[in-house]
This record gives sequence, structure tokens and C-alpha cells, in this order.
Amino acid sequence: MNKLDMRGRTAIITGGAAGIGLAIAQRLVQSGAHVSVWDRDDKALAECAKTLGGPPQTVKVDVAQEASVATALAETLKRYPKVDILVCSAGITGPNTTVAEYPLAEWKQVLDINLTGTFLCNRVVIPHMTKNDYGRVVNIASIAGKEGNPNA
Repeated sequence: MNKLDMRGRTAIITGGAAGIGLAIAQRLVQSGAHVSVWDRDDKALAECAKTLGGPPQTVKVDVAQEASVATALAETLKRYPKVDILVCSAGITGPNTTVAEYPLAEWKQVLDINLTGTFLCNRVVIPHMTKNDYGRVVNIASIAGKEGNPNA
């Protein structure tokens, strides 16, 4: 695997306490970056902190709520002076059922986290990056967005 030099860089990874987000956080920490892991799951955040070792920052956040995202950025900036990288990895799948039986509240939750959450994180973090004249954004989507699965 190529060695990345991320020393002096700070990254936020949403949904970073598990799955692809955690793997990205691990790689960035191994490459020398400061990492702020944002997630809504307290237990996963605690496990993530153990997995990453050292002093990673973990922040509980609901990416679907603009105030929560703004608060998470403020918490991150208390620890790190700038944010260079935003990786939006937070996402949920929702129930595996037919359209006719799919609960509307769960449909809205999938859209709020997967779509609105990505928008809000970009909207809150990008002005900070613009002010610092540097930033990289990676928005991750599921293959399910283009490849259908029965009842998904």
C-alpha cells in the first residue's frame, strides 16, 4: 500500500466509527493525520477510539440536523485549528421490504442521513475550508444507489 504523508492535516470522517468510515480513519491516522470521527453511535465511538489508538477525537453528531453538525465542527475546531479533509461516509440502508410496505418515517430517515446529512456536512465545513484556502471533500455513496436489490 502506498504511504501517504498526511502529517499536519486534519480530517473529519462522518460515520467513521464503523465500516468504511473506520477503515478510512485508520488509514489517515497511519498516515499521520489528525482525525475527528463523527458518528451518532456512542458505543461505536467508544470502540473506535480503542481501535484507532492514541488520542483520536470522537464527536457524537446527528448529520441530519444542521445545529448538530455545526456543534460538531465547533468541537473539532476546539481541538484542531483547521480542517483540511471532509469524508462523508455516514449512511444507513433502512428496512428490506417492498415499496408498498416501506414505512414513510424510515424512508425519510434514510434520506435525512444519506442525502441531507451529506449536504449539511458539506455546507457547514466547506466555508471553513474556503476561508483557509484549502480543502478536500470525499462524499461516499452506496452502490445500491445505482444497482438495485430486491426489496432494497
